[in-house]
Amino acid sequence: MYRTIVFLLGILLSEGSFAAHHEEPEPMVAEVYECSLNDDVTADDVAALGSSDFADFAAKYDINMTSFLWEAVAVSPEYGDADVRWVNYFPTWGDYFAADAAWREHGGKVAAKINELVSCGRPDLAGFMQAGAAAPEAPVKPLYVRVCQLKPGNTIANAMAYRKAVNSTQNEQIGSTVGSYMFTPGFGNPGFDYGAMVTGTPEDMGKLMDGSRDGSTGKLLTAAGYTEPGNCTVDLHRSLMMVSQ
Repeated sequence: MYRTIVFLLGILLSEGSFAAHHEEPEPMVAEVYECSLNDDVTADDVAALGSSDFADFAAKYDINMTSFLWEAVAVSPEYGDADVRWVNYFPTWGDYFAADAAWREHGGKVAAKINELVSCGRPDLAGFMQAGAAAPEAPVKPLYVRVCQLKPGNTIANAMAYRKAVNSTQNEQIGSTVGSYMFTPGFGNPGFDYGAMVTGTPEDMGKLMDGSRDGSTGKLLTAAGYTEPGNCTVDLHRSLMMVSQ
């Protein structure tokens, strides 16, 4: 499991669900499986199954969830073993347990098809919360996760304020919208203080990452008096939509 992105509070990454609300949405529940691709299988093969057989299962049993496949692109050695991460999001723990019951009773055939493609460990359960704008809708999106330890004298509140400022600055700079989310460790996760996830359309993420590459975003944040409250590593993924309920 990608333990740096799993949290007790959870968040739904449904692209449109957050955009319709002016106040921040409540945290939600996440379930993350860390998986290795079987021989001659690609991440696109797994995502195709997730968006067909698995999505049909979720619809048939009225499961309230959203699912993505994260393909590892450039990941730090500490979290570099998995080829893909299967990420399910649920609005509440009640939704999670209802889905778990349906899967255990009726999911055997779909599970067998999944096991032909990937080998996965036990899931980590947790979640994360929105920290800025909601992610725009796109079938495939670049996604990066900043995994951080708080610097002395800083708190999670400092980190949340910083992530919101970063997202606002980045979106203003690129003239578009990328989504920003923040998380704290949950069940079965190693010691880190918080993480920040950023995702958007490929075009917008290219602009955003160029702002980091040339230092222009950092200059804007420094001029506004913002400093990173943590020491962080950054991991890049390719996120593929599978289920959107």
